[in-house]
Amino acid sequence: MHQKSDKNKTTIFKQLILNLVLPVVLSMFALSVINYLNTKRIINESNTKQNLIISEGVTKVLEFQDKAFELIEVSMSAKMETNSSKLVNEIFRDTKNIETADLDMIRRQLDMDTEHEDIYIIDRNGIIVNTTFEQDKGLNLFSFGEKYKNYLEEVFNLKIFVNEIFSIEDQTKRPKKYTYHPTLDGKYIIELGSYSKNADEIINFIEKTKADIVMKQGNIIDVELFFMADKLFSLNTNAFIKEGHEAIMMDRFAKKDTSEVLERVDKKWYHYQYIYMDRKNSNLYEGSVIRIISDRTAEQLLMRKELLRFFIIFVFTLLAVMVLVYNKTKVITAPIIKLVEKVRRITDGHLDERAEVVGNNEITELSVQFNYMIKELESYTNELEDKVRERTAEIRQQKDKIEAQRDTLEEQKRSITDSIHYAKRIQTAILPPENVVKKLLNDYFILYKPKDIVSGDFYWLDKKDGFVMIAAVDCTGHGVPGAFMSIVGFNQLNFAVNVKKSRTASEILEVLNDGVAKTLRENQKESNVKDGMDMALCVVDFEKMKLQFSGAINPLIMIRDGELTQIKGDKKSIGPGVYGEPAKFTNHEIDLKKNDCFYMFSDGYADQFGGPDDKKFMIRRFRDFLTEVHKKPMSQQMEILDKEFNDWKGDLEQVDDVIVIGIRV
Repeated sequence: MHQKSDKNKTTIFKQLILNLVLPVVLSMFALSVINYLNTKRIINESNTKQNLIISEGVTKVLEFQDKAFELIEVSMSAKMETNSSKLVNEIFRDTKNIETADLDMIRRQLDMDTEHEDIYIIDRNGIIVNTTFEQDKGLNLFSFGEKYKNYLEEVFNLKIFVNEIFSIEDQTKRPKKYTYHPTLDGKYIIELGSYSKNADEIINFIEKTKADIVMKQGNIIDVELFFMADKLFSLNTNAFIKEGHEAIMMDRFAKKDTSEVLERVDKKWYHYQYIYMDRKNSNLYEGSVIRIISDRTAEQLLMRKELLRFFIIFVFTLLAVMVLVYNKTKVITAPIIKLVEKVRRITDGHLDERAEVVGNNEITELSVQFNYMIKELESYTNELEDKVRERTAEIRQQKDKIEAQRDTLEEQKRSITDSIHYAKRIQTAILPPENVVKKLLNDYFILYKPKDIVSGDFYWLDKKDGFVMIAAVDCTGHGVPGAFMSIVGFNQLNFAVNVKKSRTASEILEVLNDGVAKTLRENQKESNVKDGMDMALCVVDFEKMKLQFSGAINPLIMIRDGELTQIKGDKKSIGPGVYGEPAKFTNHEIDLKKNDCFYMFSDGYADQFGGPDDKKFMIRRFRDFLTEVHKKPMSQQMEILDKEFNDWKGDLEQVDDVIVIGIRV
């Protein structure tokens, strides 16, 4: 009792800590956090300004690069347009032999530089069918991406000479200028490609300039420019893209904005900044992204030291304040300790103890009043103990009587449970044995999950005159009432095929309906029986690949080549209905194909509550799930369906019996 009291008590020391020290400490903590965040903000602003200066410098360098390339292109474009015009309007005016022509000889005739200039013939499918650059022969340019494909198709439609800026050649990784010119008959594009020593020198100059910018900024590691058509590339052949960062750059091209990423590699912290830059002189490369990589390890170490310094100061301050408060509270609490010790002994049942009355203060008055209270309590306790002894004797007598009644109820419950288990044995005995089912169906599964010990759902299987007959039956209710109905249904199904010689699905249901109705109506005078059963029944001729289906409420699902078809049953149940004409059921005939899958089931699976919102599984989700798993082996399908059902149900109670039968032809 003392341990529980000690654990939960609130001392004066604790009160002072909570009411005085804690607000002060929290204020110190808040100020320290604000100081830390302010320091971090200043460092980040400094780095951002530094990167802005670098990006502006790189932008000016790149603008110089674009202007320099434009000057080179002016000198190259005229010659390339002249050669392209000769190829289109003279040499390949008739394109009959364009795919086999000796382009190397033609290149020499046009006085083209064989080391730096190439001819490409591109057909309507984007294939390079002929070229002086052998590495690219047979290359599918449409495979470069949708944007490049659309670009080439637009060239076909324009029917004019198209001049494009420098880009990186895929094989050599060198800058190369391209032009495009469709032939007169519109069947091919003649593409010219040309390297430039001046362009190579400009690229080297730009890389050296960027390197100089990086050297002037101590923490900058790399500055690089990327373009995008359908994929990212840089004019610097040594440029790399870190794993996972390609998507970040693609996002910058899409949103035309700036983003930052801070990553830790080993013991280093690296900051990546991606800045979008617009470009106006290209139809294919409409923008670019500047990437600045900087080493932020020093800043991170500084912030860590600031955090550690704050923590040390905070802890030492807290300890000093707590020691001071503790020493002050000892002076206040000393007179109370003796009173507390007396109270503890009285609490343990020593009602003859009395608090010591010393001095003339509030604690003295407290001790006097406490002693009076204990005297009264001692009197009440003695009186209560006498009453407890009397009540204890009465309770013992009642307890013996209740235990005798409990034993009687347990015996009755055991007897009822044994009877239900025996009924389960009877119901299990009428179900088709597994070896018989496997022999008749071969590739199948039967998911059978009774809600209670016995079930209102059952399955039935037989073979007569070459016809395999199988049914999934859902009787009214579950448990014992449903089990009795299942025996009635089983007997009437056997009567239909063995006595009445029914061989069509609809005829079997009609005979079954008549038999069940008569059986139940015999007792209708004594009770208002509204019971019956919903079911799906198939008659299959596996040799002739024919299937008959008839359903009472329940449908048949068939999946062929990934397409799901639902054949609805008639909107009437098996059992007593309105008196009049006997019930008629529709007989559906289906031609089967190998690997067709068909499924029969009760409503127990779809009606199960569960999931994140405690809602029904629903028939639509059930159909979609069957479509998703139907290609798997049947035994695996059953395991997946069973797991999905249990996962959906979770900790909720199963609401109904469940049966699902799947068969693959």
